[in-house]
Amino acid sequence: MKLSDLSWKDILLVVVAVVVLYVTAPYFGVNPYSVIIFMFGMVEWVTKYILPWIVLYWAIRLIKNLE
Repeated sequence: MKLSDLSWKDILLVVVAVVVLYVTAPYFGVNPYSVIIFMFGMVEWVTKYILPWIVLYWAIRLIKNLE
């Protein structure tokens, strides 16, 4: 799935899921702000460690294809 394939339904589903987590977190004894901080931490971790490996993989495939 490419980023351009995302529809408004997919985005709405993600927004609803985040709102549900934010609203229901206090009932389970979790600070709702910690959920938001966790999500930002996950985005930071993915961009720092996962995405460079994906870019490297596709760069190597491109170089092999051009040879």
